[in-house]
Amino acid sequence: MPIIKPLSAVLLVALIVSGPGWSSNGAVAVASEALEEPNDGQGPADSDPVDEEADDKQPPPTEPYFGQDRTTGKYIPSSVDDTPRQLVVLLHGYGQSIFGIIEQVPLLQAAFENGWILLVPSGLEDSRSWPYWNATPACCDRNRRGNDDVAYLRSVIQQHLERYRIKRDRVAVVGLSNGAFMAYQLACHASDLVGTIVAISGVEQIDPAGCSPRRPVNVFHIHGTFDRAVFFAGGLIGIASQVFSPYPSAPETVRRWAARNSCPTVDAMSVPVARGQGGLWSNCADGTVVQFRWLPDPHAVRITEDVLASIVDFIRMRDRSPPSIR
Repeated sequence: MPIIKPLSAVLLVALIVSGPGWSSNGAVAVASEALEEPNDGQGPADSDPVDEEADDKQPPPTEPYFGQDRTTGKYIPSSVDDTPRQLVVLLHGYGQSIFGIIEQVPLLQAAFENGWILLVPSGLEDSRSWPYWNATPACCDRNRRGNDDVAYLRSVIQQHLERYRIKRDRVAVVGLSNGAFMAYQLACHASDLVGTIVAISGVEQIDPAGCSPRRPVNVFHIHGTFDRAVFFAGGLIGIASQVFSPYPSAPETVRRWAARNSCPTVDAMSVPVARGQGGLWSNCADGTVVQFRWLPDPHAVRITEDVLASIVDFIRMRDRSPPSIR
């Protein structure tokens, strides 16, 4: 499958404003697209202090907090009929704009070719105007606002399920870094709406008891073994001299989901794939699949043609047999 080469933010703006099927709601908030990484695990080079005074003025709310006008980039096929429709939600990393994530994980062409509805929502902005998702205590509500992003994304997904008559088993969430933490939260707390997640360079919360999905969820985890922002072996994230709660390793996260999905045994593990290795659990509850791919990459693994193809295949597996390790 030919893939879209990285597009500039200017071209993406043009797509949103005038391109076929693309639209946005709210004002577009352009933020830094760089993903912040700690220096050798000792915290980031950027040492801006957390704005505690701003936190005092905005105490954590008790009701679901959506806050600010949020932007959602959308691709809606020009012809929406009664054909089973796939909804794909793409979640950005910390400090990344909707333009940055669609460049880094280029699913727009796959949406066009497969007739998917593609949503690219934006999180709230923190005191540095960096978009973020309040996913877990490990990442990345640095101002401790307590916004309920599970509730927000549930509302976004629900609106489109009802409008386009989409079934739960055709809802996939793809998240990068902070967005991957958020994808796992949706798998844990919105499994009634989400049937598949693809988590890239991010893991679930440290306490497995905090995850109680109502239904099994297809999980594809992709991680770089040289990731120094979200360590493959687990650890802590540091942003602006602030250290968050710990998070589990990538292998532990995957093992937990194989157990939650009642996967009998692993089909294959440490199978060589392009630039790395992979593992697969199939024949899990309700026909779900858990797949794991690890690569010798830094944070936010390189989304090469083969990695993108494996993501698209995993999303499409409801249309055919379970994916092979690739």
